[in-house]
Amino acid sequence: MSESVKICFDMDRENFQALKRVARAEGLDCSQYVSNLVEGTLKHFISRDWSMNGKERRRYHRVDVSLPAISCVKFSDREMRSYPVVVDDISQGGLRISFKDIPPELAEKLATSSFFEVFFTLPHLAQTVSFYCRRLRHKVDRDVSMVGVFESNNPETVSMVDAMMEYYTA
Repeated sequence: MSESVKICFDMDRENFQALKRVARAEGLDCSQYVSNLVEGTLKHFISRDWSMNGKERRRYHRVDVSLPAISCVKFSDREMRSYPVVVDDISQGGLRISFKDIPPELAEKLATSSFFEVFFTLPHLAQTVSFYCRRLRHKVDRDVSMVGVFESNNPETVSMVDAMMEYYTA
């Protein structure tokens, strides 16, 4: 039998009574019902984000890189600004950049951005490239990370991404 952990939390009386009614309707006691609810939620989360063996289930395999870059960010008010960033990873579908040590008001403004373009030099080719991306999502903690999907699927973009993927996975 696996080792179990007891989890406790407070609940007001009204919610507890409602929980008991729902559990009874399912033919369970409260603790069984809550345990099943938490377990089901976690299984859904795990299956949605990760396969059972821990590998990614993304459409495109990501390759970790760490490339200094400049990003021109297009905000919802049509303003564009450039900022130093780091390209953290890249895939056939897009890339992730991070903004280091930025003030909170800029972090909030970045959360409203819709597009960004990234310029960086590939050290192994001594060639500067740019990618135009639609912001898919962002994450704010100490720094800000933004994930973007490539807007252009032209042969040059595909070829350049293929070359980068090949170099960084070799």
